[in-house]
Amino acid sequence: MKFLTNKWGKFLVLVPVLFLALNAFYFMHASKEIQNALLREKYDETINFVEMLSSAVEANTERVWSDHEQNIINSVEYADKLYQIYAGAYKLVDDNLILINECFYETSPFEPFDFVEFTDAAMTQESGSLIIGYTPENQKYRELNLYFKWMPLYSPPNERYLVIAGVSKYSVTSAVPLWVSMGQLVNMGVTFIINTWLILLLVRLGYIYEDRKGEKWRKRGGYHV
Repeated sequence: MKFLTNKWGKFLVLVPVLFLALNAFYFMHASKEIQNALLREKYDETINFVEMLSSAVEANTERVWSDHEQNIINSVEYADKLYQIYAGAYKLVDDNLILINECFYETSPFEPFDFVEFTDAAMTQESGSLIIGYTPENQKYRELNLYFKWMPLYSPPNERYLVIAGVSKYSVTSAVPLWVSMGQLVNMGVTFIINTWLILLLVRLGYIYEDRKGEKWRKRGGYHV
């Protein structure tokens, strides 16, 4: 018990508290990474949707580009109706990009061309991805992960459709099971209580040790002094 009476050694009893803090930080970071992984998976699904639509449009290079319009509209509107998913289809009319599908807004209308960085990317690349941060009306700030692609690529630029799709963290409908989160909290709570009790016990024993001025031990027939 000598270390409990040492000027610096007594602080070793705080090691369990430090471990508990690191454990809490680990669980917090792990939960965040799980959410990020779910968002990346949702974003990959969105990219796959656009790429599959593009593959269908590109399948017959002999087909007139305008014949794909209704199929593109139907596909984009289906995606846009999904929970917290943004999807839009545009075409050039008199050198202006016009939205051709009906949008189903869950928050407030989102117009990607209101953002210069998206306009620059979409007008200079055949496909690409970027993140747009914005705050919908009466909603929380979010970062929208967008993916866009022009189609069909066998047509000249003025005879193509621009399809855009995007997701944010609010698009993720899967979540970490409640029992996992509750298990973490219970584990941390129990660990905190046990560590606190052990620290108080050790501190008490340290005071007793110091008060006796050294080790005292009992032997048969009497006390060792």
